[in-house]
Amino acid sequence: MISHDSPETRNRRPITMLLIVQLLNGMAVAAKMNFFLIYVTDELGFATVVAAGLVSLGQAAGILASVLGGSLNDALGRKWTLVAGLGCFVIGGLAFFARSPWIIGVLWFVNGTAMTLGSLGAQGYLIAATSGASVGVISALYHWGFTLGGALGSPVAGYVLDSGGYSSFAPLVVGLAAVTFVLAILLMPRLGGKQSQHVPWTKTLAGYLSVVRQPTVIRLGLLRFLPTCYYGMAVVLIPLLIHAETGTKSSVAAYATANLILATLSQLVAGRAADRIGARIPMLVALGGVVVAALGLTLFAGELWGLYVFGILGGAAAWSLSTLMLVLVSGATSPDRQGRVLGALILLWNVAMITSAMVGGALVEVRLGLPFAVAVVLNLVAIAIAVSFFQREGAGLQ
Repeated sequence: MISHDSPETRNRRPITMLLIVQLLNGMAVAAKMNFFLIYVTDELGFATVVAAGLVSLGQAAGILASVLGGSLNDALGRKWTLVAGLGCFVIGGLAFFARSPWIIGVLWFVNGTAMTLGSLGAQGYLIAATSGASVGVISALYHWGFTLGGALGSPVAGYVLDSGGYSSFAPLVVGLAAVTFVLAILLMPRLGGKQSQHVPWTKTLAGYLSVVRQPTVIRLGLLRFLPTCYYGMAVVLIPLLIHAETGTKSSVAAYATANLILATLSQLVAGRAADRIGARIPMLVALGGVVVAALGLTLFAGELWGLYVFGILGGAAAWSLSTLMLVLVSGATSPDRQGRVLGALILLWNVAMITSAMVGGALVEVRLGLPFAVAVVLNLVAIAIAVSFFQREGAGLQ
């Protein structure tokens, strides 16, 4: 029997607390993100262009925070970067109490900052607290905070909105975010070792360029950016195409639910495989899945069955890649630079999501499958980069 004070229990505590915090945060994130546009347009009556501008403001905040947050992660430590993000998330939730677009814009900017700081801190904390033998599975469970948390949080949010409106929804979201913030402060242990040493954040920020210019980090960046270009197109276009084919919201909801379920399972499979046989084969399989999905959507974007089958396949592959990226960062970068590496990857993720959504929206007007044809080419390049990456990094990630 293992006592409560045994080394095994102490070693499990950081990860256990992180996963609890991540699940609660994922529930709040899903509730906020799913209903923010509806709040701005339906509840407040603002034009769609105003809502889109507010969303873009939050994404821009995420891009800016990825650079600063990466430096803070290496300077202040993973826990306090995560706590800073969770604190900003409480403030961002106040947007559902506001009615002025200017105030909402400021609060949603803080919310975008929170998303990036929280992700940076949590991912860095996970890598620092997990042994190399189990980082894949733990990474999958971490990402369940988004998928499973979304599956749990969205129905509750919908019920509260239907029964009590935003006057009940806003306190619920802010309250859940506040509870998560307090739990992170009180229950998540600060990790020892090199990553806990205080380094002036200005020093880590000044050294950012030297970190991201390293060949290994450049390859990691491309492996994050190129598949995200597919995901950014798919997450915007596929629901719209399904709705255009069926004319019903339920068909979009069915797609989203199936996508979420398979993504949750695929994350665990990819993480477990990476722990057992190394990251190379799971990474190449996941990238191959993106290529097959993008090719299928190129050919069958006008068919409902094609949107379902290849859209769900692509979603599972994309979420698997998110799990595997933490395995690659853990195995290929040094602890004192991982915060800035993660910051660079999140920056590229945000840029890819914004750019691909815009480009995909323009290309789909030319031909339905054209955006996904571009994604096929980009991810064939990603496969070539992945092969090169594993050849150069040696057996440690094989």
